Amino acid sequence: FLGDYARDTAHLSMLEHGAYRLMLDHYYATGKPVPADKALLYRICKASSKAERAAVDLVSDAFFQLNGDGTRHNHRADREIRQWTAQAETNREIGKRGGRPK
Repeated sequence: FLGDYARDTAHLSMLEHGAYRLMLDHYYATGKPVPADKALLYRICKASSKAERAAVDLVSDAFFQLNGDGTRHNHRADREIRQWTAQAETNREIGKRGGRPK
């Protein structure tokens, strides 16, 4: 949802936007929260310079809350993944019954 993203991230620098997008892409691609371990986050975000790592630190602290389980959660991504999972299950059940009625 581009409007929501723009509203929530208008204050970010270009590097910070890149870090945020890479973390969200990883989150949605795996269906799981990003790791809490900063070294793993740097690797996911391809952050090698001091500035890139600072961007990852800022974004992860601001948008991905520590959950105490070794991961960082983004509440919006969690909600979207739950909705997608529920819809996929509904679609599987419909498919088992021969598809949607015509």
